[in-house]
Amino acid sequence: MPQNTFRASTKERSLRRSDRAQLTSLGRHPRQQKLRQVKSMKRVLGALLLFPLGLITALTLGEMLWRAMVRLEFWRTEEVVFFLVGGLAWAVTYASGWRPVSSYVFGHEVSHLLVARAFGGKILDWDFSATGGYVETNKSNTWITLAPYLLPFYSLIVLLLFGVVGMFWNLHDLHQIGLGKVMLKFKPVWFFYAMLGLTWCFHATFTWKTVFIEQSDLQRNGEFFSMQLIFLVNVLLLVALFLAASPSPGLGLAEVGRCWLATAGALWNFFLGRFW
Repeated sequence: MPQNTFRASTKERSLRRSDRAQLTSLGRHPRQQKLRQVKSMKRVLGALLLFPLGLITALTLGEMLWRAMVRLEFWRTEEVVFFLVGGLAWAVTYASGWRPVSSYVFGHEVSHLLVARAFGGKILDWDFSATGGYVETNKSNTWITLAPYLLPFYSLIVLLLFGVVGMFWNLHDLHQIGLGKVMLKFKPVWFFYAMLGLTWCFHATFTWKTVFIEQSDLQRNGEFFSMQLIFLVNVLLLVALFLAASPSPGLGLAEVGRCWLATAGALWNFFLGRFW
């Protein structure tokens, strides 16, 4: 797996050179001490806020999926069926040994680039290849450095593409294609659901593989904090996909909210009874 890194901004690198030119030991330099303090604060934030939120949200998603298993109509919806078809297509592709690493690195670096631009940063240089990539910008923050792990880049492209196409063509219309004496029926939106499933699984696979490699993206904000934020955001995205695919009002946003609060209360009572 290549080392896909978000290169330090020009300002950061000039500050590092300035630090090294000082007589003070780099480890004891006030700027380095401040960076360590920020990492410590993020570690505390990850433990006290992000971890509980991620745990509650993941348990809520599990309960909602269990309810959906009981209500079999959820698994028969077009959204779920073709999303799973796309996921299965990716699994077969990956199992066959094909690793589109260059495509992943491209999406990885462009995610850094786009989020940096969204925060007003200037892109000084960027590049990618199958062996790695980088983005140089004059702006750096948590969202920029962790963007590729939080945003399913190719899934967003699929959503954007079908949003634009859907403005001019009804994707839910049923069409027929004749293959000899056989007439196949299909809806264009099925392809959208399948591509969404394929690209989401692509994102999940490479995110899983990449976070277990020594990455400067994660080290910059502290690995514990980064992992908790990545987990929370991706679980929230799964909840959003679940809500989009749910055909039943009983599995809607309000029910998920009630389930989330009930799970949070149950965990609170559990830990209160265990430690107090």
